[in-house]
Amino acid sequence: MADPTQSFPLTGPQPAANAPQTDAGGEKPHLRILWRISLAHFLNDMLTSVVPALLPLVQKLLGLTYAQVGVVVMVANVTSSLLQPVVGAWTDRRPLPQLMPVAFLVTGCGMAALAGMASFAQLLAAVALIGIGSAVFHPESSRVAHVAAGTRKGLAQAIFQVGGNAGQAVGPLLVPLVFLPYGLHGGWGLAAAAAVGTAVLVPVARWVRRRSQLRTMRVASASQPAAYGVLALLVAVVTMRSWIHSGVSSFVPLYQVDVRGVSISEAEVNLFLFLFAGALGTFLGGPLSDRIGRKNVVVASMIGAVPFLLLLPHASGVWSALVLFLLGLVSLSSFAVTVVYAQQLVPGRVGMVSGLMIGLAIGAGGIGATVLGVVADRWGLDALLHGMVLLPFIGWLLALPLPDDRRMTR
Repeated sequence: MADPTQSFPLTGPQPAANAPQTDAGGEKPHLRILWRISLAHFLNDMLTSVVPALLPLVQKLLGLTYAQVGVVVMVANVTSSLLQPVVGAWTDRRPLPQLMPVAFLVTGCGMAALAGMASFAQLLAAVALIGIGSAVFHPESSRVAHVAAGTRKGLAQAIFQVGGNAGQAVGPLLVPLVFLPYGLHGGWGLAAAAAVGTAVLVPVARWVRRRSQLRTMRVASASQPAAYGVLALLVAVVTMRSWIHSGVSSFVPLYQVDVRGVSISEAEVNLFLFLFAGALGTFLGGPLSDRIGRKNVVVASMIGAVPFLLLLPHASGVWSALVLFLLGLVSLSSFAVTVVYAQQLVPGRVGMVSGLMIGLAIGAGGIGATVLGVVADRWGLDALLHGMVLLPFIGWLLALPLPDDRRMTR
């Protein structure tokens, strides 16, 4: 029987012998562009991560149920994710790098709307605007990272993704620094941060428009086979990871405040440690996968999260902070890895595939947050935290059939 792992390449498209070399196939990455796009990713995800970080405060201001809290998370994730593969598929045919700075303008409008929010409906509208801006930003910025990578795909994706995960880590700190002192009017300051993101991306958009290989990337790789079945399995694994991330980000602070009686500030600092460790794991996971294989990193990140989720409901004080840090480090170490893996499974569709990995699967995580909110309403936050240990175990089972990339045709 033929080895199924030999049926498609995992190294991306190879240019023809007489074709001009492009940045995507060149030797050196464009580090200046990569770090600039990483900074923009930092600002974007810092702003979007304010939404779940604000939940304990907004819940008290508006008297929300846990189910309504889950709806807020769902709207945030679905609007920031379901549009991503659509935008990505569209820009695969006609790249539009100028959408990146425009996306930040939309996000800024959402932050301004959040500053004037006075009802649950207005909250959902503000969150939707923030999510739409994020959805437009991600596919094109991921394409920029791909083009600027040269041959260092893992490193480039790690640089790009670490900006986003670092932004997610900093976002919760804005609650005690900005929103607790100034209330929801602190959103005006974050609207100004969105304007900074626009300024950062304008020269990046100009650089991309000068790269002719961006327009020919899809044509150059059209002859490469696509592995959509494996991609679907990878999306399922990423969905489980997103459920873990959404569950911890949304409900652990509520658990610590409502059940353990810690202050909102302490709960947000603990959330920061979880998200900061996730950024660190993202940065380390990319280069590590180049050494030990992408599948191994994905499998290890799933099963490695199990003991820390088991410990989380029983830890307190400094031990709770340590468990959250290690959970974030392990569970998000596969973040950049799965994006590169997916881009190689379906060559030439960088925007669409990036939208699936960064967007649609995370949106499924938002739906999971709604389910977890219903569980918390019915059985309590303590039962929810104990039950979440099933998520990485399911993710591990789903990851086991993934092909070993070290045995692929190169």
